[in-house]
Amino acid sequence: MRIEGWLLDISFTEDQAVLWVRDPERGRVKLYDRYNPEFYAEPQGTVAERLQGLLEEHPNISGTALERKFSSITGDSEIEVLRVHVDRVENYRYVLARVENLPYVAETYDADVEHELKYLCDRYLVPMGKVKIEADEWHWVKSITPVPTGLGIRPPPLTVLCFEMKLGDDGGTVETFNENLEGQYVFTGPTKRILRDFLDHFADVNPDIVACRDLDLMDMLSLSRRHGLRRFGAITSNGSRLWGGRIHVSLSTYSRLSLTGLVERVQYARLPARLSAEWGAGRAIESRQCYEARNRGILLRNRGGFQPVMTLWELLHRDHGGLIFAPDVGLHENVASLDFESMFPNLIVRRNISYENVRGRRSREGFIVGFTRETLERRLHFKHLRKKLPRDSQEWRWCEGRQLALKEILFCTYGYSGCWANRFGNVDTFMEINRAARDHLVESMNVARESGYRTIYGNTDSLFLKRPGATTEHYAALAQKIARHVGLPMAVENHFKFLVLLPKKGEPDTGAVNRYYGMTVDGDLVCRGIELRRRDTPPYVAEVQREAIEALLSRGSLDEVRTKGVSRALAVIDEACRRLRGGEIPPEKLRVSTVLHRSPREYKARLPHVAAAEALNLIGKRVKVGSLIDYIYVDAGHRNPFRRVRPIGHGRGVDLEKYAELVREAGRSILMPFKVDLRGKGLRHRPLVRHLEEFS
Repeated sequence: MRIEGWLLDISFTEDQAVLWVRDPERGRVKLYDRYNPEFYAEPQGTVAERLQGLLEEHPNISGTALERKFSSITGDSEIEVLRVHVDRVENYRYVLARVENLPYVAETYDADVEHELKYLCDRYLVPMGKVKIEADEWHWVKSITPVPTGLGIRPPPLTVLCFEMKLGDDGGTVETFNENLEGQYVFTGPTKRILRDFLDHFADVNPDIVACRDLDLMDMLSLSRRHGLRRFGAITSNGSRLWGGRIHVSLSTYSRLSLTGLVERVQYARLPARLSAEWGAGRAIESRQCYEARNRGILLRNRGGFQPVMTLWELLHRDHGGLIFAPDVGLHENVASLDFESMFPNLIVRRNISYENVRGRRSREGFIVGFTRETLERRLHFKHLRKKLPRDSQEWRWCEGRQLALKEILFCTYGYSGCWANRFGNVDTFMEINRAARDHLVESMNVARESGYRTIYGNTDSLFLKRPGATTEHYAALAQKIARHVGLPMAVENHFKFLVLLPKKGEPDTGAVNRYYGMTVDGDLVCRGIELRRRDTPPYVAEVQREAIEALLSRGSLDEVRTKGVSRALAVIDEACRRLRGGEIPPEKLRVSTVLHRSPREYKARLPHVAAAEALNLIGKRVKVGSLIDYIYVDAGHRNPFRRVRPIGHGRGVDLEKYAELVREAGRSILMPFKVDLRGKGLRHRPLVRHLEEFS
């Protein structure tokens, strides 16, 4: 039997690997392959052959072999180690612990690496990548060959089902969305009927990827079991698990990455989506580094960072972080932001910066340089291709998803280089990248000054410059001049008609880092660090702030912005508070969404989202760490934290004063440079309104 498709998942039982492959003709196909888990042991106090003979007597060790491996990523020296094969996955930890306790074993290697990564690495496979498989009639793999990934923008032909479930004992709704998170179907009615209809739809779609909240998946599986309906998975001690090779990812992760971004993240990490989809970028980088090291015959020590010993002079000279040029607070006209394109990964690649060569010779390519270059080239390919496509096209969305996922990985490659959890990294590498970045930014500022431009703000890898009468073409020419001078690509990120650089909230005369908003010469709004960019800002407050900014900056001159623009922005804020008082805003637009980073009982303070999560637990809605908690303020000043908020969809009441306060604060945030006092704005001469009945 010949199968050609995309590798979805791998799991292990006894001495078998279970593979799920998505074949366009056969659908999801389940296959089996032999797998004996293994690790390396370094002998001490005895010859390797004697240790080998001792280990082979153990009933759960299926074989050993003497090998020579590199002991570090420098590749300078090899050591002799024993490769120890365990008979089955279930016995791996037991055998490893026994071997580690032997007096003849100095150290074990590759011991804490996932079985999935070992299997994929040893066969040069990429999860969610294309494979060609020859199998027998019982679905046992005879051969498996990877197919190169390539630079195509179209994702694998995987079926995606996204849904949100709001079910109680007496009914509710289930809403489904397509791959682009556009609404499709809404199932309503009594709980059992909704669930039966939705599960029938689930079977018809037969999805490869299911995107939903953890809580919703748990509800689907538990309710389907309770009502005796068809089941597509089970709840285990390790959480909810779908059957049949289906992949579950949280709805928040899918909405952030999209399908193509998810594919890029999984392929980079070299681990199936079941494991790596929800990981932070740092952990994905760690996984890729282990894959690369194992491919190169480098032994993997247990996790643990390395901090080199530095003299006081070195500490003072090297440890400065990124360079920030203080913002010139206030309103500016005709400003361009010039950004180095992927500055940190470009420095790694072009300056050959890696963990092992920061203090030594750089005559050969560093450990992280190769796969960083590959990732950088992929990201830039999709980023540049995206600019040639219509913004509303499916191809544009595919490119955008890919380049954003890779951008996140590349930026964190720089930060993770000095992280304590990085088994290869050290702070020296992180500081060297920062040092090079500082030098390049200073050189760029000097080139701009010599060309007649003034720097009003600079942050690590970008400069905000202005010069009277400068056009977009002038700024683009300057970017190219700087790029030639420093040897790194640079481009105009935005050309602003008006730009407002904001101060710190408690210090009106001190510029804040990455807090600004502006309108480009093309009429687009660009914002950083203000409320409408925050996830925990209610949608209505974000809408009001955006409308106020547009009203402020949609003017012809600086004087008009300071006069008519400010007056119009204040009117927008006042009208928003009036609409709140009039009960015109539906509760859905007042929700606050916050991620639960720990179990509710681990929080010392009863923060609003913690109280809402505990309220959900009390009514039988199990909330997991990492869940997005949606809640509404009902009495923000109440002494009892459980009376301050309610989970959305449960209970009644809205604290209008609290939301008016949030609207005013969003207005004050953007109008600080204009010295506008918004205290009491929007509710003057109006009574306090609390616990308004929920609007229909």
